[in-house]
Amino acid sequence: MLPKIFAEERAQSSWNAVYLLLVIAIAAILLIALIKPMFRQSQQIIKQTKIKPK
Repeated sequence: MLPKIFAEERAQSSWNAVYLLLVIAIAAILLIALIKPMFRQSQQIIKQTKIKPK
């Protein structure tokens, strides 16, 4: 029964969609992991270089 299900085109396309979602999720996590520290660092630089009013 299972080999017949996996041989069908619909089953293959649904697995392709699952793999695509996994790749997109991993890419999003990596991007967030890289961008978030850069954003924090830029905020700290802005605080340090801000001109205080007299």
